[in-house]
Amino acid sequence: MREDTTVHDLMGHEYVGVSESDTVADAAELLVAEEVEFVVVVRGGEPVGQMTARDALAAFVGGDADAPVETAMDRTVPTVDVRADLSEAVDRLLSDSATHLIAIDGGDVAGVITERDVVAATASRGIEREDGPEAIETNGGYDVEEGSAVDTEYSNQSICEVCGSLSRELSNRNGQLVCADCREV
Repeated sequence: MREDTTVHDLMGHEYVGVSESDTVADAAELLVAEEVEFVVVVRGGEPVGQMTARDALAAFVGGDADAPVETAMDRTVPTVDVRADLSEAVDRLLSDSATHLIAIDGGDVAGVITERDVVAATASRGIEREDGPEAIETNGGYDVEEGSAVDTEYSNQSICEVCGSLSRELSNRNGQLVCADCREV
């Protein structure tokens, strides 16, 4: 993986979008048909919100299946510029506690980058260590084999074994490393 990897290099260029005036039921059908976790709510090409399966379910339970998406959507839109580098995307995912970011180019949606995209990219990155490959590093209580490189920028992050989210803080619960959200479940 190149050091100058950008969001554009890693993002998925396809996304599922709906308008604010579409019904919750129509958006829910798209969630199921396209097998996605969320839809991007757009006005023109500009993102104005997102709706997850959980948002749609809450609307259905509340009897609002025929209501417009704008009544059920989350107006928080975690975004990142397509020209941003990988470390900026990681910072945004963590600071927003997000599972994905909407990639923006000139104010319009260009695609989506997920925490899985970021993890795959960082896992394939080879970072040379200053003290040479012979050094032994301890990472999270586990010895790292001689000759392996440790990327200190990402070494304090990992994936929750329950929900798959990227997190800086994981705890051991019943033999699994879990994030704060999954600890409470």
